[in-house]
Amino acid sequence: MDAQNKKTNSTSACKNCYRPKSQCICGLVIPLETQTQVLILQHPQEKLKRLNSAMLAHLTLQNSILKIGLSWPNLKKASNNNSAIPSDWAVLYLKNNNELPQKINFFTRREEFQLNPPSLKGIVILDGSWKQAHALWWRNPWLSRLHRIALNLSIGSQRNQAKTSGLSTIESLAYCLEHLEANPDIKNYLLEKYTDLIIKPNT
Repeated sequence: MDAQNKKTNSTSACKNCYRPKSQCICGLVIPLETQTQVLILQHPQEKLKRLNSAMLAHLTLQNSILKIGLSWPNLKKASNNNSAIPSDWAVLYLKNNNELPQKINFFTRREEFQLNPPSLKGIVILDGSWKQAHALWWRNPWLSRLHRIALNLSIGSQRNQAKTSGLSTIESLAYCLEHLEANPDIKNYLLEKYTDLIIKPNT
């Protein structure tokens, strides 16, 4: 079993971050404030994987929610936000990079390219393998009512990916929030902690 797929024994894991107690990340990050609410939908099979970055992203971003499961009835229930409406939100979307003209690309729910991106109050990211992310997409039809964000970055991931263009959850969020918040410090801090707390201890 390779490092990416190694799983933590649930009996020896921290009950909060699910990582081995010797690699617990609770209390090792400074929470960052963002105007954009972040909703991370995590496939259940990802929770105990050593290189999973969803919990680190959640602990680092104050305005974030991490939900573990397969389906939720609507955006309001998933985000714990009764005022959330789809037109104010976008989902980081799996799309063929050959079709993307920019590093950060915005599309309508009908996949029409938006040269001038909408003002967004929140973003959703699906945490899991490509197959698991597709499963989350199809199990939550309300996601199709959101705007869509697709990345086309020249940089590679810090860990092995099934696709060369693939990024971890925290890497995708880092570059997306850098653009939405116009603040490179957010990206730099997320990537730094990902390296120090997850990548290095598992290499």
